[in-house]
Amino acid sequence: MRRMRARWLGAAQRAGWRHSLALISVLFAGALLGAGDATAQNLEDYDYENLGLRAIGVDVVWANAKDAKGTVGFGIRADLSPLGPQVRVVPRFAFWKADIEEQAVAKFEQNLEDLCTPPGCNFDLGDMQRNYWILGFDLQWVLSNPLIAPYLGVGADLYILDDSGQAIKGTFLDDAVVTAGLSAVGGVQFDPGKHLRLYVDVRGTLVTSASNLAVYAGVAYRF
Repeated sequence: MRRMRARWLGAAQRAGWRHSLALISVLFAGALLGAGDATAQNLEDYDYENLGLRAIGVDVVWANAKDAKGTVGFGIRADLSPLGPQVRVVPRFAFWKADIEEQAVAKFEQNLEDLCTPPGCNFDLGDMQRNYWILGFDLQWVLSNPLIAPYLGVGADLYILDDSGQAIKGTFLDDAVVTAGLSAVGGVQFDPGKHLRLYVDVRGTLVTSASNLAVYAGVAYRF
């Protein structure tokens, strides 16, 4: 069963990376086109030594991932800027827990039964859930505006996926899986006061076994 899971994850990962490479090519092309005047700046204007903690925020997340039902989670993020003209670095963390769809569970049960020796095994995994622990960072381009500012970005993500359920407790299916992904984000922030920031964004992520679309809404304290 371990070999079956490894082959399945390996095939999915190879397909995921092909899609990811295509996505990041499109994202970087779009970022270059959308950055406008910022791309015309000298390279000397981009320096990590300029980075400073400008804001820290907490998020409410609605997420819909592959093979899982929509759910709500939470996140935190920081605004490190400026890396360069209108460019910032955003490290972030998010967590959510979702029920795995019945069709996905049934498909996995069938895969296990197909590998059973001698034939004739029956697997009933019951209800299963998946925990999503996400660490990542973005490079975001922010439109200069003192009040309302749209932003676009690309990100790299590290996912820890941990399935759970009464039938798989203590088995190899209960082990966590670590994988990486690429994401694109677009949103808008609103700075109504000296220390207050409100924001909402939409993020799409390509990641093996857990590609997802998520909406983040949050509030940040500006330093």
